[in-house]
Amino acid sequence: MRSALLLLLGFVFLVACGDSVTPRRDVGPPDDAPANDDAPITPTGDMDGDGLCDATEASRGTDPLSPDTDRDGFIDSAEVLLGFDPLGNGSPERERTHIMRETPEGALQVPIEVVVFGRGEDYTGAFESLGTPDLAGSSAAQFYLASEPVFAEPPDNVAFIDTEAEAFRAVEGRTLLGFEARFAFGDATPRVCNRAYLWRYNVKRSDGRLVSASRHVIVVLPPGATIAGGPWCLPEGGCI
Repeated sequence: MRSALLLLLGFVFLVACGDSVTPRRDVGPPDDAPANDDAPITPTGDMDGDGLCDATEASRGTDPLSPDTDRDGFIDSAEVLLGFDPLGNGSPERERTHIMRETPEGALQVPIEVVVFGRGEDYTGAFESLGTPDLAGSSAAQFYLASEPVFAEPPDNVAFIDTEAEAFRAVEGRTLLGFEARFAFGDATPRVCNRAYLWRYNVKRSDGRLVSASRHVIVVLPPGATIAGGPWCLPEGGCI
């Protein structure tokens, strides 16, 4: 009789207090809680530190976890600021990308070749700096020294080369014109980070028609650095 009474009291206690092993349904995360602990994408966040905000990466389709989505050596923000495609490995073009060292001795000579079909006209070249100066106030113009016409092929198609005016005079027939643009780092302020500057070389005919506009990039690298080896200078504020 005593044993039966004890069993009855134990059963009543379990019913009143509930099973201590089974979790209650009203504790834990709500139904709309995030599935993991990853930080959400925010307009000012920059998870990969490439200078592109996470929201910008999402809108452009770049990888927010890779500073160089197309693996061409240029970080994503540099390509966006220069007007190139951060998703295209061939942008900017390798043959129009030129490296200059961030030292007083750093110098660069860039050849520009243009094929024209002359009928006695003159053809004149001119350097043009593109884009806005960076945080240090630098642009391609800061490093530009001079440019000049250097050869014509065949040479007899040109009356003469006017070095002072940066022009080929009285060009006849199909002719390859060769110019050269020169740059130097000189006494510019080192920034100890990779940076790039956009410029263009324009060739006009004597009637004012633009016959060539080749776009180029100067990449300024600290001693020992490579394009892919960084670190790259970042935009003002950390990301754009």
